[in-house]
Amino acid sequence: KTLFFIFFCIATYSISNAQTTDLIGSWEIIEFAINSNENSDIRTEDQLKKDGSVWNLFFMEDGKFKQTSNMSGTGTIDSQEGTWKTLEDELTLELQMNGQKFNLNYTFLLTENILILNRSNPMGTMKIVSKFKKQ
Repeated sequence: KTLFFIFFCIATYSISNAQTTDLIGSWEIIEFAINSNENSDIRTEDQLKKDGSVWNLFFMEDGKFKQTSNMSGTGTIDSQEGTWKTLEDELTLELQMNGQKFNLNYTFLLTENILILNRSNPMGTMKIVSKFKKQ
């Protein structure tokens, strides 16, 4: 039992470490969905490109992070910088915005060159699913 437990811990660490390493790089939005109790709105890669939507993520080896996007509703491209960290399937981004720090918490799934980020509002009535492709 002890040997199995040690193997399990090593395997879990190796998978977690590999996922962290695979996050490093540049990512571009390819799908964006907002699901609420009543509605679902999914924007595909073609729709996002047609609309001129931009959302790029940059994960750096030193734990630094940057995102650029024009999807906040202002119509301008905004950038935020900060740090990132993972724990199992949880991704935490600590960002600077208007002189204040705040955390964005996601669950994530990483398969080949696709990153899927899931985030819900505190009441659980709305879920945002964002899919990115590694550049």
